[in-house]
Amino acid sequence: MDPSKLYVEYYAKLHADRAMKLWPTFLKKNERPDFISKRGELGMEVTRAAIEEWAQQEADMNRHFGDEMPGEAVEQAILADCDSDTIANGTLDDEDSLIFELPPDVKEMHIGRIIERIADKTLALKGYRLCRENWLYIFSETTGLERNDMLRVQAFFDAQEDAPLFDKVLVKVGCQLYVLARGETLSEISLSPRAMLAMHRRARLLSMRDWRS
Repeated sequence: MDPSKLYVEYYAKLHADRAMKLWPTFLKKNERPDFISKRGELGMEVTRAAIEEWAQQEADMNRHFGDEMPGEAVEQAILADCDSDTIANGTLDDEDSLIFELPPDVKEMHIGRIIERIADKTLALKGYRLCRENWLYIFSETTGLERNDMLRVQAFFDAQEDAPLFDKVLVKVGCQLYVLARGETLSEISLSPRAMLAMHRRARLLSMRDWRS
């Protein structure tokens, strides 16, 4: 499997473990969904709301690095989601992440891509092993989305009707994790840069282990 995909999946798993207060060994690696608990209490699928042109640039970068640094472009993009100096050094835990304003058309593109991923993965869910609870974890490709933007995504999520449906959608936007649960208020969970750096390191180890095995 592509090491960058493994890295993304393990990072999502570690992030969900910490943010949602799951036991670290509760979810195990799987296929369709990407992670599942032993007794089928919870399954979690992982995806990226990638913009096609940017994904192609990332693939080109990974080809350039080759086997020496597999998945490097994806890892650097995720690390850059928080203040680059802060996350790289694992320091300044209380410092706010860099906030910037996206052009309206670019913001709409990112919001639309997150909604597309929810719709596409929901259609695919019937082909997965269904659990008592089914979650979807989405990596946003920008740090420029805010709570009001995620409320629009929540509105789409709440309006879905055709079963089966995801019970929760977790959307990573920078250092924020937005939790969308049907019929509940949108919530946000923040972790410290130290915690994010630790997840990056652990995800890299796990992905390299699986890639080489």
